[in-house]
Amino acid sequence: MNQTHRYLSLYKLMAVLCLASPSLASSFVIDVNFGSGLTLSQQSLFSAAANKWMSLLPAYRPGINISPLVITASGVSIDGVGGTLGSAGPGSVVSRAGFWLAANGSMQFDTADLTQMEANGSLSSVILHEMAHVMGFGTLWELNNVYVDGTGRYTGANALAAYRTEFNQPGATFVPVELGGSPGTANGHWDEVDNGAANTGRVSALGDIRFEIMTGWLNTPSYISETTVQSFVDIGFVAAVPEPATLLSLASGALLIGFFKRRS
Repeated sequence: MNQTHRYLSLYKLMAVLCLASPSLASSFVIDVNFGSGLTLSQQSLFSAAANKWMSLLPAYRPGINISPLVITASGVSIDGVGGTLGSAGPGSVVSRAGFWLAANGSMQFDTADLTQMEANGSLSSVILHEMAHVMGFGTLWELNNVYVDGTGRYTGANALAAYRTEFNQPGATFVPVELGGSPGTANGHWDEVDNGAANTGRVSALGDIRFEIMTGWLNTPSYISETTVQSFVDIGFVAAVPEPATLLSLASGALLIGFFKRRS
């Protein structure tokens, strides 16, 4: 099945500056609150995604104590099969130890598409992708001074160092960021050929970057790169000891994911 779905995400981000005194670093904990419209099996996929990100990012940096990150997940009626799959993003953010981090967020999926995504095996990867946006991938880059909107150049030191090694780009001065696709795809994902239609030539041990989980078009088989993990270190997290990049099971075909990032 070669059907392509477009995921358009609209959200309102409210930045809340908290001036509390610095505290010790805390474990990174995702607390998923389930609303209506999700079956027990679908809820289990959200829990598994939360556990995956917590295993890769077990703590915040010293001086940061905002756990848990509360995410409300629900299934809602949007526009029927094959249209907008849902929405996801931070709800409020806090300033801690020089970083801006999400304090809470929401993830909503169209109930008309949930059953099909679960059946073809793509729902797990879609949830991982969108949960990363709630955590700050692409949505909190500008606030944390690792990306300037419209440049296509991510400059966070940790992700850049990982990218140079992982994708054999020793002379890179930035990680390329997507500028193509819909307004929701641009400026919030790693760069690839538009529509995920071809290889980029930037290859890790597990394949071309077009198969990386945080590109704008999700192709099979997908994986979480160390570059993505280290991008979270750039915005206030502590990463676990690196392990081989994680393969994710996906259905055949390409699942197009666009995400509207925060606008000033």
